[in-house]
Amino acid sequence: MKSYDVAEWGRPLQARLRDTPVPTGNEVLLKLTHCGVCHTDVHVREGYFDLGGGIKLFLADRGIKPPVTLGHEPVGVVAAVGDKVQGVQVGKTYLINPWIGCGNCRMCAAGLDNLCQTMRSVGFGSQGGFATHLLIRDPKFLVNIDGLRPEQAAPLACSGLTTYSAIKKLLPIDPSEWVAVIGCGGLGLMAIAVLRGLGHERVIACDIDDHKLDAAREHGAAATCNIKSDGATRLMQVAGGQIYGILDFVGSPVTAALAAPTLRKGGRYVVSGLFGGAATVPIPVLAMREISILGSFVGNTSDLIDLVDLVKRGRVKLPEVQTRPLAMAEQSLTELAAGKIIGRVVLEIGNDA
Repeated sequence: MKSYDVAEWGRPLQARLRDTPVPTGNEVLLKLTHCGVCHTDVHVREGYFDLGGGIKLFLADRGIKPPVTLGHEPVGVVAAVGDKVQGVQVGKTYLINPWIGCGNCRMCAAGLDNLCQTMRSVGFGSQGGFATHLLIRDPKFLVNIDGLRPEQAAPLACSGLTTYSAIKKLLPIDPSEWVAVIGCGGLGLMAIAVLRGLGHERVIACDIDDHKLDAAREHGAAATCNIKSDGATRLMQVAGGQIYGILDFVGSPVTAALAAPTLRKGGRYVVSGLFGGAATVPIPVLAMREISILGSFVGNTSDLIDLVDLVKRGRVKLPEVQTRPLAMAEQSLTELAAGKIIGRVVLEIGNDA
């Protein structure tokens, strides 16, 4: 099998050839057809997450060391199964839930792998989808995508699941309330699509790039706000006052600073972005206005199945994606880090990857 790996933190991906794994027991081997490219892949390639104040969370300190195959939005065809696998058809295409836990703790037993303290997530905790093949520990992480185009289904594993899980933390949303979506890249556009699919129309798209704001309006945002030039003033102008919810898919000191002045009493600020840094929030405001700050990373397999069902029923209209060959994985990461990609890139994985 062939893969594109982080051989050294902070360095370009390297092509690598190695033996294709053979599944045993409950394992499933998939021949990958597609894998989405996510901004988290950029952070993993660098080998750390910025926690602000000069503090970095190094992956090496969490036991993750190169070589690492990136990619956590994989779609593939079942190539072989272990002798204990039931209910999985060889030759069938599945979306893979990459958020895999240890399999032994209380959270994993409850199907909440995303809350496992020692996750072995595809693409950084274990080998990922920038490859021709992928071995999955258990068939319970495979999601049926019959009727969907695989290249459009791939981002549901992270972009879709991340936004769906974050939006669930705002539910129920009164139709009269405004929700701000900060960051109109792949996650933001997906969030707008999911909000619309759940019946919510009062969405303000926020970014510093007018081209991305144009894309957000095309995807259903009711209004836009360039936070570099307008910020909190524009948000409250559109809403006619303070707003109910903020979905922050950037996660920086600048975006966090919008929460206190713009959220109404009982408002919710949900942070999914991993850009980095630290936020300063006036503590009395949290108490007096009963504002909630909620972290949201990803979801579980049940959430992903629900989201895929919404898409199959036509409730959520998926944004179009850019497809590129697997060999362009490094170029795609570089462009994503530089903010040159609007929407989502999905790598197509052929026989000659």
